Amino acid sequence: FVETILAAQNQLEREQNKRQVIQKQKSRLESGYWSFPAPVGYDMKKKSRHTGKVLVPNEKAPIIKEALEGFANFQFTHLTEIAQFLKDRGVYGIKKADKYIDAVRLLILNPLYAGYIEYAPWDVSRRKGVHDPIISLGTFLKNQERLSSPVYISRIMKDRSEDFELRRLVN
Repeated sequence: FVETILAAQNQLEREQNKRQVIQKQKSRLESGYWSFPAPVGYDMKKKSRHTGKVLVPNEKAPIIKEALEGFANFQFTHLTEIAQFLKDRGVYGIKKADKYIDAVRLLILNPLYAGYIEYAPWDVSRRKGVHDPIISLGTFLKNQERLSSPVYISRIMKDRSEDFELRRLVN
């Protein structure tokens, strides 16, 4: 009987702790602070004028910026090209670039890189974050538009010669 009572009490404490943590994290998100592990290109660091830690761009941020802007400006026509670009520069690991397509898609869809925060599972709508953006909102919106529209390219050319810059775009 005592064991059952103690187990029930511990379960109640765990549920209350979970509720409190979610409530505090949601409040932090609503204030414009990211409350989860930092995504690629950012680190969580303590800043004097902020309460708690804030996302700060790290050494991979310029590479991510170049990849995201390259996709918006049609420098990269496929997600595999972005994955290969990021893999070659050490952002991703040793797997083949094809294995990182989902990660690249999430990278493009993430509003954190444009300086905004949202978290749909907790009904936190998109709002301006307190962290520094890596890309502009315009670049982010161009990327959203590119991902949502179908791209029809009959064949992927492996050659990226500067003599033929439009090779991947013109059928």
